[in-house]
Amino acid sequence: MYRYDISFEVTSVCLLILMLSVMHTKRQLYILRNKMFYLGIYLFLALNMIDIVATVLVNHTIEMGSPWKTQFQYVLSIILFILQQATLQVFLTYVMVAFHKMRGRLLLYKFFNILTILDILAVSTDFIHKQLFYFDEMGVYSNGRLHFIVYLVPALFGLYGFVIVGMNKKKLPVLERHLITIIGIFTILVFMIQILLLPQYQVIYFWSTLVLASIFFTLQSSDYYLNRSTGAFNSEGLMVTMADKMQRKVPFSILLMSACDFEGIKDGFSTKNKQKVYRKIVSEILQRSTIKRKKRKMDVFRDDDKIYILFYDNVGAEYSAMKIGSWVTDGIYIDEIAPKVKVVATMLLFDFPGRIQTEEEFYSVIKYFMTDEYYKKYNVMQTINEEFFRKKKRYDDVRHLVEEAIRTDGIEMYYQPIYSSVRDDFHSAEALVRLRDKDSIGFVSPEEFIPIAEQEHLILQLEDLILRKICKFIQKANLQSLGVQYIEVNLSGNQCMQVDLADQLTDLIQEYDIPPNFINFEVTETSTIDSNNDYLLRNMRQLQSIGSTFALDDYGSGASNLKYLVDYPFEIVKLDKSIVWAYFGATNPKTRAVLPYSVRMLSKMNVRIVAEGVETLEQRNELIRLGVDYLQGYYFSKPICELDYLQFLREKNCS
Repeated sequence: MYRYDISFEVTSVCLLILMLSVMHTKRQLYILRNKMFYLGIYLFLALNMIDIVATVLVNHTIEMGSPWKTQFQYVLSIILFILQQATLQVFLTYVMVAFHKMRGRLLLYKFFNILTILDILAVSTDFIHKQLFYFDEMGVYSNGRLHFIVYLVPALFGLYGFVIVGMNKKKLPVLERHLITIIGIFTILVFMIQILLLPQYQVIYFWSTLVLASIFFTLQSSDYYLNRSTGAFNSEGLMVTMADKMQRKVPFSILLMSACDFEGIKDGFSTKNKQKVYRKIVSEILQRSTIKRKKRKMDVFRDDDKIYILFYDNVGAEYSAMKIGSWVTDGIYIDEIAPKVKVVATMLLFDFPGRIQTEEEFYSVIKYFMTDEYYKKYNVMQTINEEFFRKKKRYDDVRHLVEEAIRTDGIEMYYQPIYSSVRDDFHSAEALVRLRDKDSIGFVSPEEFIPIAEQEHLILQLEDLILRKICKFIQKANLQSLGVQYIEVNLSGNQCMQVDLADQLTDLIQEYDIPPNFINFEVTETSTIDSNNDYLLRNMRQLQSIGSTFALDDYGSGASNLKYLVDYPFEIVKLDKSIVWAYFGATNPKTRAVLPYSVRMLSKMNVRIVAEGVETLEQRNELIRLGVDYLQGYYFSKPICELDYLQFLREKNCS
């Protein structure tokens, strides 16, 4: 009979207490996984401490040669067994929650729980426990004939936990994946050493503590979810917290505050000053997030210029959100000397559960809210309603339609003829894209689907498809023979920012053997202003060097900055229909003076002028009188398909 050594267990207890001390100094996500980890540590600490007491009593019995309160030792053994079962259950729950495996496995999980309860009841029954373990006449703990049953359920729990981890290792970073593999291998080795070589030492308890410590500093580390500059949790922390609540169907609310501007920052709109503002906002909100009845009220998450405040209780969330929103937008003091800083932000509050069921749907709603101009209402807290979801559904349907069009070549090109008063014919046309009719959502105008394609980063693929359609038509139709001098092709703002745009367009023109001067590229006024000026200018000059021309589209609808007319080599300027209609419908002399002045100025700059939106004979005649030589609008023709456009040219140009 050998004496048991408790040094490994004492060391284990010290490490566990140290780990708990560190854990309580760090902010943790308020999720079930963390709760299970905390509970597991406390249970394992209790298991170690009670096992130390039980081991001391066994050693006392061995040394003194007489039993020491055998009944008390038996009770300790039962408590130890229950703690072992409970600790394994808690850590299995931790593993299942960490890998989002609770759903669809609840029946198996309940089955294990029932087995554990039956196991505990069996051990607690006097008739059965003697077959499992007992204390002999000397008071020494001894194994019964069926002692293996005591470890059967814990072994199944441990095995199932390792299976879950093994099946989901690919979701982990490489370092943590290797760590889990090493832990699994060494756990088997330590267990064998414990049984075969060192039965008098509780090496397995010490090794388990080291495993928990490694998990705490890697998988369980809260540092991964913290934004150190402000003290808020980061976007990964938000996703983890939301997934936890959604999986367990726990109601909560979220307030989004997306900062657009800061008014009153002393030294300007710098990153350092923004960090000060965010740090102050986060610290104030965390102070308000006091723990009441051991339940946290709210948490703060930050993702760039977006702050998410998650309320753990729907009741009262709207009132709290309004108070926080008012405090932030009314102005905050970032230090004692500086004046108040007012945050200009868009704000959105919504509840869970509701129409949003997944993280993907959540971020889809946020993305739509941030991009739709209708919802850019600053410092006004908005909520999600049915109208919001109706508009978002339309947005998603159009996006899906664009994706399908790119995938299946589901677009058609229409052409709107442009009239030349000098030649008295239709010397050119503007190419316009149309999505093929879909019964599901009906007609979608380019004004609707082009911005969506740009927002969803689909525009470059769509534009490539459009350009190829136009080039194929030009190549096949022999438009020169029908009196057409060039086709106007629109370039999006995204295309204008492409470094190699000129090379791409040159390759495409050469691929279809089209004369470069047969394509006039239209750049909108807003695209010119928003794009990278150096790239656009370089691309324009390179394409003009091979014979292509450029037109400034929608002149008069944007900033109308003359600098762009001077700095960029535009040969054509297209007057937006708004400036044309304003002239004919205006009663204010100043308004009527804009169009004639623009025409005279542009004529002196030696650029060709095209007036859009011509709808009546009166407009046609007056625009020609003012000196506009090229006209486009419904008076001449609406945009028509390829076949109708060819027929139109035969009737108008060849008659």
